[in-house]
Amino acid sequence: MDIKALKEITKLMRDNDLVEVEIESKDLKIKLKKATAAGATVTVAAPAPAAMAPAPAPVAAPSAPAAVPVDESAGWTKVISPIPGTVYLKPNPDSANFVSVGSTVEEGKVLCLVEAMKVFNEIKADAGVKGQIKRICVSEGQPVEYGTVLFLVG
Repeated sequence: MDIKALKEITKLMRDNDLVEVEIESKDLKIKLKKATAAGATVTVAAPAPAAMAPAPAPVAAPSAPAAVPVDESAGWTKVISPIPGTVYLKPNPDSANFVSVGSTVEEGKVLCLVEAMKVFNEIKADAGVKGQIKRICVSEGQPVEYGTVLFLVG
């Protein structure tokens, strides 16, 4: 299964307010469960049994991370993770972070990477995200789930 298919499944879950999805194909079984206040999201991939159900039809993949106002009075906007994975704040271990507190952000600027299924996905500032980094809400190498707040921009 590729990252595009995983993104499509997580969008399907979000758009339909699904808490759990289980998909089986010839050689793969995936179960995604939305995080709750009491627990974390669980992703299980294992060989599936011989009899399989057909795979669901693909849906449109989410574009960039959603940007939603955090506090109307502060004018801060949160940048959230569009996929589950591991956050990397710099392009490689010997480089400086993509951004730091106080860095200027404009649409399209790379803010961090999220590694999912051995693929490094650039997380860029979405349309309407403009200002300065007010807070970095994650740390280098931290696992994140879909919807985890990565940065606050104001």
